[in-house]
Amino acid sequence: MKNRRKTFYISVIIIFIFILMFFSVYLYKTSTEKKDTFIIGMSQANLYEPWRIYMNKEIQEEAKKHSNIKIIFKDAGGDVEKQKKDIEDLINFGADLLIVSINDSKELTSTVRKAYKSIPVILLDRAVDGYDYSLYIGADTKSIGVQAGEFIGELSGNDKVNVIEVQGILDSSTDKEITSGFKEAISKYKNISIDRTIVGNWKKNETQDKLEEILKEDKSVNIIFAHSDYMALGAYYAIVSTNSKDIKIIGVDGLEGPQGGIELVKNGVLQGTFTCRTGGKEAIEYALKILNKEDDIPKKIILECNKIVKDTLSN
Repeated sequence: MKNRRKTFYISVIIIFIFILMFFSVYLYKTSTEKKDTFIIGMSQANLYEPWRIYMNKEIQEEAKKHSNIKIIFKDAGGDVEKQKKDIEDLINFGADLLIVSINDSKELTSTVRKAYKSIPVILLDRAVDGYDYSLYIGADTKSIGVQAGEFIGELSGNDKVNVIEVQGILDSSTDKEITSGFKEAISKYKNISIDRTIVGNWKKNETQDKLEEILKEDKSVNIIFAHSDYMALGAYYAIVSTNSKDIKIIGVDGLEGPQGGIELVKNGVLQGTFTCRTGGKEAIEYALKILNKEDDIPKKIILECNKIVKDTLSN
């Protein structure tokens, strides 16, 4: 009887040890998985711009290469208040890092600053005031403006030229840098003048509507320089609808695909465009480095921009 009881107790102890070992391994495995799986929140300014759709696609494609990344996308639809809430929601959901493509730099500076106090933040396209972020990735937008001004100088020869400039959003950091470079470049040409600057809010239809009103009255316009190929396409439709003649269009973005800048240049809709990489691929690459606590993370990465004309595409 005593031997049976002793055997029973020994069996219970053995079973208990096995259960304890099982749960220890399970808890260790679970904690390891949580540590090695990162949630990245992506707050996008809007998804009506093809360039931003392409940015999200780049992020998604690069993230697919890494099994330990999960991306949660938010679209602010061009609404500053919505983007503020999107950023808060992503943090509350448990994002380990934020990627933010900002709608309005000034309005979102405090929101980004607050987010940066709790998790790493990578900014794409537009910066904020100050340096409360982990990394900024953006195109060399001032060089786009400079190259655009020089390109118009080539196109004009010695003829007097009137230019309409189409900005995306008034006073955004991107637009201000492009315009600064543009004005700097054309100041060297006495025959080139900016007829006026309008704001298209990065929208094709809004750009078309505004330019139609102008072109109905103003027949002296020679060149339209739009800060995106999407707005440049709106400029093209405005020219067609008003039966305006001999107006050249220059865009920015240089995306591939239907109605992308490269196709528009090939088809002669645009005289030229400039590559403006989204930084989506680079954002994921550096997000992993930041999350893995690697050293030597730069504060800023500036992406090169190049001119695209029909001749370069045929080479």
